[in-house]
Amino acid sequence: MFIKAFRKQKGVTQADMAEKLGISQQAYARFEGNPQLATFERLFLVLRILDVHVSMEQIIKGTKQVKATLEPGSKEIW
Repeated sequence: MFIKAFRKQKGVTQADMAEKLGISQQAYARFEGNPQLATFERLFLVLRILDVHVSMEQIIKGTKQVKATLEPGSKEIW
């Protein structure tokens, strides 16, 4: 869910993200709804497009820690 929050914070639609990734909007929606099934490369590409910085530790520990550190107006979650 943190990817969706960052995308919305940036004012970017799923269709915009899909176009930047060269995939369909439906494929992006599936990725956003279930990012743990994506490769690290795809995940980091999405985060780079959204200008979001996370540590590998945060990704490995899961979204619970990331959600806890997400603050309104913040784009970094170190």
